[in-house]
Amino acid sequence: MMKLSIVYKLSISSIFLVLFSVGIVGSVFYHKIKEILVADALEHISEKVDEASALLQLVVKVDQEDVLFLASTPPFQGIIRASLSDGVDQQDTTNYEQWTLRLQTIFESYIKQKNNYLKISYIDIKGNELVSVFKHQEDIIRVKKDKLQNKSHHIYVQETLKLPLDKVYISQIMLNREYGKVITPHEEILNISTPIYNEKNHNIAGLVVITINIRKELHAIEKHITNNDDTIICITNDQGDYLLHRENNKTYGFDLGTRYRIQSDVPQLSSLYESTNTVKQVMLMPEDTGNKRVISFTKIPFDSANLNRFIAVVITQSFSNIMAEDEIMLKKLMGLTILLTLGGLVLAVLFSIRLTRPIHQMTLAVNQYRENYLAKIEWPTNNKDEIGMLARSFKEMIDQIEYSRLQLEEMNMSLESKVKQRTHDLKQALADAEFANKAKSAFLSCMSHELRTPLNAILGFGQILELDAEKLDETQRSNINEILEAGRYLLQLINDILDLARIESGQMKVMIKEVNIDDVIQDAISLIQPLAKSRNITLTYHQTEQYHNVEADPIRLKQVLMNLLSNAVKYNRENGHVELSCSIIDKQHFRISVTDTGEGLNEESIAKLFVPFERLDKDNNVDGTGIGLIISKHFIEAMNGTIAVECTLGEGCTFSISLQLVV
Repeated sequence: MMKLSIVYKLSISSIFLVLFSVGIVGSVFYHKIKEILVADALEHISEKVDEASALLQLVVKVDQEDVLFLASTPPFQGIIRASLSDGVDQQDTTNYEQWTLRLQTIFESYIKQKNNYLKISYIDIKGNELVSVFKHQEDIIRVKKDKLQNKSHHIYVQETLKLPLDKVYISQIMLNREYGKVITPHEEILNISTPIYNEKNHNIAGLVVITINIRKELHAIEKHITNNDDTIICITNDQGDYLLHRENNKTYGFDLGTRYRIQSDVPQLSSLYESTNTVKQVMLMPEDTGNKRVISFTKIPFDSANLNRFIAVVITQSFSNIMAEDEIMLKKLMGLTILLTLGGLVLAVLFSIRLTRPIHQMTLAVNQYRENYLAKIEWPTNNKDEIGMLARSFKEMIDQIEYSRLQLEEMNMSLESKVKQRTHDLKQALADAEFANKAKSAFLSCMSHELRTPLNAILGFGQILELDAEKLDETQRSNINEILEAGRYLLQLINDILDLARIESGQMKVMIKEVNIDDVIQDAISLIQPLAKSRNITLTYHQTEQYHNVEADPIRLKQVLMNLLSNAVKYNRENGHVELSCSIIDKQHFRISVTDTGEGLNEESIAKLFVPFERLDKDNNVDGTGIGLIISKHFIEAMNGTIAVECTLGEGCTFSISLQLVV
C-alpha cells in the first residue's frame, strides 16, 4: 500500500477544508438569501392581508355598536313589561302590539340604512322569535306571527343567553338558513347578538341578533391579495373549515353536508387551529410542505372578547416564482464564489508546501538517526516559528535519548550482576527451605513415636488400674480418672498438632468415598454425649426424613463433627442447648449445621476463627489449643466442601458444613 507524504496529506486536507468551508458558507448564504426573499414576499402578503382584514374588523366593530344600541331602545323593555301585565305596559298604557310595531319600525330603519344587514330579530329565552324583520332582494319584510321561527337550536342563541349585560356574541361565518334550509343563492353571514335583561328584576329576557352579509368583506380580501395566476388563496374559519376555496364544492362544505378542512390538505397547519395556539403568522417552506410551493398562514381575529374566534387566510405561491426575481444576482454570486474557491485552493496548496518543507527536513533527520545514531544530523533549528521550536525540541530529545542509552547500558551491566547474585541467593534459600522441611518431617516422626510411646504406657497403666476400681477408695478412683482424662486430652492434642503439621507439609490425605451421613452423625453424638451431660448441656439431633449419602472421608468427617460439637458444648452457657440439624441445599449439596446457645462472637473474633493457635477466650478455663477449626476447615475443603459460621453476639453461633451428595 502506497504511503502518502505529509505534503500530499496536508494539501489534500487544505483543499478539502477550503471546499468544505465554501460549501458551508455558500449553503448558509443561499438559505439566508432564500429566507430573506421569502420573508420579504411574506411581509408583502402580510401587509395586503392586514389592509384587507381591516375592513372586516371595522365592519364587525360597527355592527357590535349597532346591536348594543338596538338593545338599549325602549321597545324591548316595553314588550317585557307588557308581556308580564296581560299585554299592557302599566308604565304608559301602551299595549304589546304597539311596542312590537315600534320595534319593527326600528329594525326596518336599520336594515334600510345598512346594505349588508339581512335580518334583525328579537328572540325570547326559549328561542322563539318575537319580532323579526328581514331583507329579500330590495324588499324589507316584517315577519308575521305565524311565520316566526324557533331558533333555540342555534349556537348563537344558546351562547348569547349566557352572557352578562352589554356583552356581545359573534358567531362563526356560515351560510344563511331559514326554516331549517340553506337559502339559495347562498348568503355568507355573520350573526352578532347581545342579551336583553329585564331592567326591573335584572333577569334575562331574551336577545337581539343582527344577521350580516359578510360576502363582500371576505371576497375583498381575496381581490386585494391575488395579483397573479400563481397565487392561490383560501380562507377558513377557526375550525379549519373552508369559507373560500378555488374548488367551489369545498367552500362551506360544513353547511352543505360534506365537511372539508384545511387540516386534511395541509397537515402541517393543524396545530395552528388548536385553542391553546397563539401563533398568528407562519410561513412553510418547500422542505416543510414536501412540494415546490411556499405557504403563508395568517390569523385575522374579529372578536376582541374571544381571540379564538378568527378567520385564517392561507396563501400558496410557487417558490420558483419568488426566487426568479433574484436569479441573476444569485448567478453572479455563484460565479464569484467559484473564483474565490479556486484562488483559495491554489493558496492552500502553496501554503501546504511551504509549511511542510521543514517537517520533511526533520523526517529525514529522524530517519538518519534511526539508521545510524552516530551520524551527524542537520536540524532546521533556525526557524523562528513553531516548526523551529519543534526542531529544537526534537534535537534536545535525541540528545537526551543518547544520554539515556549510555546510562541504560551501564545499568544493564549492573543489573545482570545483581540478577546473578539474587539467583544464587534464591537457590540457597530454596535449599535451606527443603532442608528445613525434611528436618520438620523427621521431627514429627520422632515426636509421634517419642511422645505417644510413654503416653500410651500411662494410659494403659491407668486403664488397668481402672479395672480394679472396686478395690480402691474414692480418692484413688478420682486420681485415676484425672490421669486418664489428662492422658486422653494430651493424646488428642498431640494428634491435632501432628495433623496440622501434616496439613502444612502437604502430607495429609483424605480418602473420599460414599458415606451414610446419618451413621457418622450418630457416632459423633454418642461420643460427645457424655461431655454434654457432664456440663448439663442438652444435645438435640434433627434427622432428615430419609437417609442421604455424601462424598467424604468418614474418619475425617467424624473428626470434624466431633470438633464442632465439642466446641459447641465447651463454649456454651450453663444449662445450654446444642442443636445439630441437616438439610438439602440443592440436588447436589447437603448441609450439616451445629447451633449453640453460647455468648456468640463479634465480627473481629469471627475473622480470627480459622487462624492456627488463636484462642478467642483465653481467660476462660475451657481446654483447647486453637487448631481444631483450622484442621476441620482443611478436611472439609479437601472433601470438596465448605465450612461457614454465623454468630449473633449474646445469642450463640451456628457452624455449617456443606458436602456433595452422591447423585
